[in-house]
Amino acid sequence: MGIFLILLLISYLLASVPFGYIVSKMKGVDITKVGSKNIGMANVFRNVGPVYGMIVLFLDAFKGFLPTFMAINYKLLDYQVLMIGLASIIGHSFSVFLRFKGGKGVATSFGVFLAISPIISVIGLIIWIISVLITRYSSLGSILAAFVVFVISFSYLIFNFNFNIFMSEYKGSKIFLISLIIVSFIILVKHRDNFIRIIQGKENKLF
Repeated sequence: MGIFLILLLISYLLASVPFGYIVSKMKGVDITKVGSKNIGMANVFRNVGPVYGMIVLFLDAFKGFLPTFMAINYKLLDYQVLMIGLASIIGHSFSVFLRFKGGKGVATSFGVFLAISPIISVIGLIIWIISVLITRYSSLGSILAAFVVFVISFSYLIFNFNFNIFMSEYKGSKIFLISLIIVSFIILVKHRDNFIRIIQGKENKLF
């Protein structure tokens, strides 16, 4: 229980570090006042530069991956791993360093997914990359990737589809599946305004 509480606190505090804000400030830009005013990779990519956007993407993903990976390797209970992963996403989205504001949590969620299920994470990443290259909408890539993760996880959990390739990733635990479903659903909900703007043709393109 001691390790669990320590990792839970670390998970939230590490994820609360607003790397998008910090990286942008180093270049003399207050990312919370330009573009979409979001501290995530896409806004940094557009307003500070592609290299800095990719740095933010890596750092935001890493702060979700590290605590979750540590929790799994400490062989904590499944629900504890889930709580530590969610703490990362909450920390990024409601940062204590930004008066409980933050990003949409896509990159951090990817980091959490990567620790729990690398195969599904890679599938989601490929979908995001292809979508962005074709449409140039980062938000659409996030929506499609989250939707696919949601469908795969939900199908496996409810209909017990025989996705043997994923079984070792879940270690037979429904808790991991439920976590993937919850987080991907949250991502979809948080992107509802982006989806509306895409339909209206008002969404900002990544490049």
